Amino acid sequence: MRSFNRPSLSMPVVALALFGCTPDYDLEKTNDGVDEIDEKGVPDIEPSPTSVSFGSLSVTEEASSSQTVTIGNVGTADLHIYSIELEDEDAPFEIGAVGSVLVQPDASTTLSVTYRPVTSANDTTFLLISSDDPDEPVAEVELIGEGIAPVIDIDPITYDFGTMYIGCEKLQPLTISNIGNDDLIVESLSANTASTDLVFDAAEDVNGPLPWTIAPGAALDVWVDYAPLDEYSDVQYVTVASNDPAAPTVMATQKGVGALYGETVDVFEQPINGSTDIIFAIDWSCSMYDDVANVGANFTTFVSTLAAMDADYHVAAVVADNGCMLGSDTYIDNTMSESDQQSIFSTMACLDYGGSSCPKMGSYTEMAFTLLEAALKSSNIGSGGCNEGFYREDATLALVGVSDEREQSINPYTYYISLFQSMKADPDDVVLHAIGGDYPTGCGGNEPYTGFYEATLATGGTFLSICAADFGSSMEVLAENSAADLTSFELTDTPVEESIEVKVDGIVVVTGWSYNYATNTVDFADGYVPEGGSTIEVDYALMGDCEG
Repeated sequence: MRSFNRPSLSMPVVALALFGCTPDYDLEKTNDGVDEIDEKGVPDIEPSPTSVSFGSLSVTEEASSSQTVTIGNVGTADLHIYSIELEDEDAPFEIGAVGSVLVQPDASTTLSVTYRPVTSANDTTFLLISSDDPDEPVAEVELIGEGIAPVIDIDPITYDFGTMYIGCEKLQPLTISNIGNDDLIVESLSANTASTDLVFDAAEDVNGPLPWTIAPGAALDVWVDYAPLDEYSDVQYVTVASNDPAAPTVMATQKGVGALYGETVDVFEQPINGSTDIIFAIDWSCSMYDDVANVGANFTTFVSTLAAMDADYHVAAVVADNGCMLGSDTYIDNTMSESDQQSIFSTMACLDYGGSSCPKMGSYTEMAFTLLEAALKSSNIGSGGCNEGFYREDATLALVGVSDEREQSINPYTYYISLFQSMKADPDDVVLHAIGGDYPTGCGGNEPYTGFYEATLATGGTFLSICAADFGSSMEVLAENSAADLTSFELTDTPVEESIEVKVDGIVVVTGWSYNYATNTVDFADGYVPEGGSTIEVDYALMGDCEG
């Protein structure tokens, strides 16, 4: 039994309106003390029952339960009830009107108590009945009930992405949990923001279409994606509507701010046409007769593709150990007719295999790297070499190995790549291509073209199968990948893609170009390539350290 202060016998009747009645009596005031009480008798309160259980009730169904509490007087004098109240005023119990505030000896009165839960909870409190019982001035009746209801919880209810560099991105989950004891029905979700940098994703591909049912103790995730594109502060409010009776709508807040890491502009001058020097190093062995003939038969496709690209090209083929180009004309260029180019290539590649100009099979027959090294050493202007005038310092350099055997030069392919790239200010101006047996198993009895295959991968070149049925298409691809590219402009730094602004001759261009993440280039589509002599400016924000 709890201990309470005993009220004075002269305490007035209080809170009568609570009991729904108006007394027609007055408590007799006396100061005669205990002797007078003994003469008149003593009231003795006895509530029944002393504990009331209302059971489990569904909040969503607005269920309620009422129970009757009897207040008896087992004493020898009238019992006066002063007040009836809940120990916890916020407990979901309602006290009805008491039948009478004066209870004669051996009599009783009643009142009703109604339990109407508001959320998932084990609700417990005490009904406190104050009276003039001298031994028990406050009698207690325990009230017990359980509310059955879903309870929504969102974590985190507030999230700050902090300051992020423009172009960076972060995903933050919002976990919607049911911490109640009945199914939670998520009826709708909505995101409210003035920013396009914050994007809400209900992940319905994973969670299924709304509405969602979340069992007690279960949870699911939705997502907020933050990718700042400016230096303004951003805020978003995600509102979740559910059948939680206590909180039918809950709002979660996300915020962040973007910061500029830096910005720059790259300037390019478009050449009048692309200058490209191309050398074929051909394996001139007996087993290569059909393959070399196939290359020669489709050479017209190769040079016509170069011409269509408006390329300024020098093309040569070498088969001799000294790397010299065979024939009276030392190399092919874009000023010649296609028939002349075909004739010169036939001579250079010794397509007749028995002509007077064809050398005997040499020591470097299956050493394309060695042939290319020899050819380039004798190509520089002023060198006095047999190929003088072919090589141009300002042109891109495409080197093509052709063989049905593995590459057999004495040094590893990495040595030759470094050697060739050292000839250019920009190593990317050197690309190696190959026509050979398929990697790694070979094809049609031809060995895999190892050594040169790896070189194509290392320099971004093209590997073509020597067993291809359609060699015309192969030669077309080779030409496209050998000519100087006037459509693509490599940026000096990593950009924030959405910040890129392109100008051609000072005029902003919004169509006809795209950013290639893999190559870090701005690429122009056919029909939109800037004309020769144009100035291309690419202005962009720098991508910052997104991990920091």
